[in-house]
Amino acid sequence: MAEDYLLNKLKSVEQTYHELTRRLADPDVVGNPEELQQVARARSSLEDTVNTYELWKKTQDELSGARQILKEAGGDNDLREMASGEVTELEEKIEELEKQLMIHLLPK
Repeated sequence: MAEDYLLNKLKSVEQTYHELTRRLADPDVVGNPEELQQVARARSSLEDTVNTYELWKKTQDELSGARQILKEAGGDNDLREMASGEVTELEEKIEELEKQLMIHLLPK
């Protein structure tokens, strides 16, 4: 999924989400119920996408660490087997998260 367009889109969604979160704390927004509702609704619509994207990034980091352990395992067969199993599990998790992200990015 490492296509630049998709990653850029996800980063943009994440930035928008964080900006909306900051706006929710703005006294001007809090003082205007109509704007507050609009900002809260917009933020809420992005929440699942951002949470999934953050989990995807965390899982990518975990996968990188597991691959490093596998690489450094040397002759320790138990460690190699454990790291290999974790790599496989994390790759499957990343694949599932990527499917979810693609669905989140579809136009509503």
